[in-house]
Amino acid sequence: MRNNLNQTVECKIKGLLFKNSRFDNQVAVGDRVIYQKSETDNLGLIIEIEPRNSFLSRTRVGKEAEQVIAANIDYLLIVAATKDPAFRFNLINRMLVAASVGRITPILVITKTDLVPKKEIDHLLAPFRDLELEYFLSTTLELEQNPKLSKLLKNSVSVLAGQSGAGKSSLLNKYFPALSIKIGDVGLKTHKGSHTTTYTISHQIAENGFVIDTPGIREFGLWNITQANLNEYYPLIQTFQQQCKHRNCRHVHEPQCAVKDAVTTKVIHPILYDGYVSIFNSLPPR
Repeated sequence: MRNNLNQTVECKIKGLLFKNSRFDNQVAVGDRVIYQKSETDNLGLIIEIEPRNSFLSRTRVGKEAEQVIAANIDYLLIVAATKDPAFRFNLINRMLVAASVGRITPILVITKTDLVPKKEIDHLLAPFRDLELEYFLSTTLELEQNPKLSKLLKNSVSVLAGQSGAGKSSLLNKYFPALSIKIGDVGLKTHKGSHTTTYTISHQIAENGFVIDTPGIREFGLWNITQANLNEYYPLIQTFQQQCKHRNCRHVHEPQCAVKDAVTTKVIHPILYDGYVSIFNSLPPR
């Protein structure tokens, strides 16, 4: 970790501090901590983690525990390619929910836009156009930076997340060449990327700017979300909730549901709603 003097200090974690913790990893990239410096081995001992202003977390794959990917961040850049690997609406839906839970502003970055026709890009964006979601487009060959995105990154703490091969590392190299992050290839048979980033790491790219690069995501289990509270993290769905016949309407099986009516009339995009139902069916009732 780095202290206020911009020095790197290798730290251990005080075991008793995290006894019976629900977290799979006790300290995340971006955490602000208090530590004591040892006079003998020059190591630090973390004795306290300050409260997190925001966080990105998920359910640890294969384990019932919360994995905090990054903490104290302003923006979640959801990086998705038009193809190779395939665009996954439901994965984006899950990360949008996680951003809402963790009090992070999400931004969608669609890469490899030169590999598909323009109408395909419009199709990919369509489900998200009615959301308050900013987006940026990026091509494989484009060398010029988007000035708005560049300014945003240099004046905030941002975390990049998406599938392997979607272009997270390429995007960082384009905007910050000095990082020289290794880039992997997409498999010809699987059309999936290889993991070139194997752990979460924070890069300081300006005086007040940090970008956190993460390993490729294949699964994104939502922590502490149930069928009962999922709709709280869909603002567009909540705008219709008061019009439903049943007060505790979940907007899936119930009759006279204003949300389902809004889907029928295309006020809510069917792909966005399908993503909601897919997540709903994967969650415990309470």
